[in-house]
Amino acid sequence: MPKTQSVLLDQKRMGCGGCGADTFKVYTADKTQRIVLQCQGCKSTSFIEPQLAELQIEWGDGDGCITVT
Repeated sequence: MPKTQSVLLDQKRMGCGGCGADTFKVYTADKTQRIVLQCQGCKSTSFIEPQLAELQIEWGDGDGCITVT
């Protein structure tokens, strides 16, 4: 798959709901395949965990959680 932005034209950018930053570090949280996103602006966290036939997002510490911008 090419790494050009043209492949993502129909996608919405994500950003921090607290500070508006759009740069995140991604970590694995535990053995359940949970993923942690940490905003590089305000350091707040969001959790992504695959569920059966759905995707669950939980909010971590801080008031800036990942959101659609």
